[in-house]
Amino acid sequence: MKILFFREKKYRKIIVLVGIALIIGLVLAWKRLPEKKCEHCNIVMVDIDVLRADELPCYGYSRNTTPNICQFAKKATIFKDNYSTSYWTLPSMFSTITSMLPTFHKVRTEFINKLSPDTKTLAEVLHSQGYRTVYIGDGQNPALLTKDNGGLRGYDIVTKEPIEKVIADLSKSSQPWFIHYYLVDLHMPYLLPENVKPMEDLPAPKNLPINQTDFDRMLNTYLKKHYKQIFNEKAIGKYGSVILAPDKADDTSVTKLFNDLRWTSKSMTEYFIDSWKPIFNSYMDSFDKNNPNDVAYIRMMYDTKLKLADEQLQSLFIKLETKPFSENTISIIMSDHGEAFGEHGTFSHDNNSYTELYHTPLIIRAPGLPAKIVDQTSSNLDIFPTVLDLNEIKKLDSFQGKSLVDSVNKKTETKSFSLSEYSDGVILQNHDWLYFLPFWVDKFENSMLFDRNKDPKEKNNAAKQNLELTHFLYKQADLLRSYNGIIYKPEEIPSDIKLNPEKIERLKKEGYF
Repeated sequence: MKILFFREKKYRKIIVLVGIALIIGLVLAWKRLPEKKCEHCNIVMVDIDVLRADELPCYGYSRNTTPNICQFAKKATIFKDNYSTSYWTLPSMFSTITSMLPTFHKVRTEFINKLSPDTKTLAEVLHSQGYRTVYIGDGQNPALLTKDNGGLRGYDIVTKEPIEKVIADLSKSSQPWFIHYYLVDLHMPYLLPENVKPMEDLPAPKNLPINQTDFDRMLNTYLKKHYKQIFNEKAIGKYGSVILAPDKADDTSVTKLFNDLRWTSKSMTEYFIDSWKPIFNSYMDSFDKNNPNDVAYIRMMYDTKLKLADEQLQSLFIKLETKPFSENTISIIMSDHGEAFGEHGTFSHDNNSYTELYHTPLIIRAPGLPAKIVDQTSSNLDIFPTVLDLNEIKKLDSFQGKSLVDSVNKKTETKSFSLSEYSDGVILQNHDWLYFLPFWVDKFENSMLFDRNKDPKEKNNAAKQNLELTHFLYKQADLLRSYNGIIYKPEEIPSDIKLNPEKIERLKKEGYF
């Protein structure tokens, strides 16, 4: 009996120890995992257009361009390896509000494409869940979300009022709200208000305009000189007295006409051959793109504009730090695409397939999400699913993105890649690799692969040195490329895309359509 007693006592001790260990393990696990309970939290999505991730100090940049954003991010989850789905705004914005790649939401051309009524937007889903939904931005610009292209479906209010006033008005009711706050402040040309100086005293290119007044004069000269490539015959016939008037000192009459006619659906198609190139070309003509000092200066001008945008957000962040907003609000800081400064021969966000146009910041601050830096690959496609997951709202079957909530504490999988599109092909990328497949390439060995660890400037094609990885990525990109050809109308299909019946069957099996 004595022996049995000791054995029972021994086993009881072991059971107790195991039980304590299990409890400790569960507690630690509970502390590590993000809490998902944020039912009907308010949501603020700050959408800063043309913001590349590596321009923020909290993403490793040397200049203190965004002290307010990065201070706010100290209590947020920072996704360091995030990518946009496109190199320009329209298709990228629609990817954010639908969680679908441009190939599938199909909104890639102003005035022509419109979102299918069968595709639900973030605002529509939240509205159906009892949210008051607001879009702060230009609701008439066809390169953004508009009523005509279906991007503003689900928004109760479209306004340009200050966000602080919008929040104050919404807070008078107990109804939860969602604000999509779009900032367009960083676009080229990089011009400053009259009373603002560049953030650093660098030697400026001789002819570079610093403010709007300087640029208007420069643009006016360009418009008069190249009017036949800008205005069509109807515009010249109707406004020739202004366009062809003799030059005058400090005259900006043609610039005024140009600006008055831009961004209205009728005049964009009725009077212009091209309304962006005059702005881009006249600004590009003001500096030497092959001169490193000139390029450094325009990037510094961009940084100055970014710091002004950051200052504009300061009062919003202060408000979100106070109760009850600090306890019941999901805050998202993101961008539609990046910007190029000649790294691969292009400036602004002209079509290219390199990191500078796709690596964008994603910062999410929410009850239940930890304050940490996450290295896993993410995409703007993931914003919509994450918002729903944080609010415990059922995801849509159409999502091509994933919720980032449960994966916040997981390491990046070696084969986790983000998909993006550019006008000439398909891009797959993560922290280590950049791969792109142009439409005209028909052999995987001829596609492009860059090892970002060994070749951070992405100058040397490493596809043939990494055939297994290249072949794997080729198959993924080729599948999307095949579908990309199918969505075009017959007369729009590029001649170099062949719709292989086997690929169509494979797409059906994969559930793409």
